Amino acid sequence: MKQEGGRPAKPVEPSKPGGNEEYRGVSNTGLAVFLAALAAALLLGYLLVNKLADISQEEDCMLAHRRNCAAIELPSSR
Repeated sequence: MKQEGGRPAKPVEPSKPGGNEEYRGVSNTGLAVFLAALAAALLLGYLLVNKLADISQEEDCMLAHRRNCAAIELPSSR
C-alpha cells in the first residue's frame, strides 16, 4: 500500500492481548485476603455439612417412629 505522495505506508501490526501494559502480579495483601476468605468458606461449609448430617439423623429417627430421638445431654458432675 502506498500513501499519498508515493511513500509506502507503515505495516499495521496486530495488537497483542493485554496491549503494552506491564504484567502485574498478585499482591501479597490480595493473596492473604483470598486465602482468608477461602479458609472461612471452607470452615463454614464444614459446619454446614455437620449440621445437615445431624438434622438428617434426627429425621431418620423420627421417621422410624422412635420416641427418644433428641440428643442426650449428660448432667454436669459437680
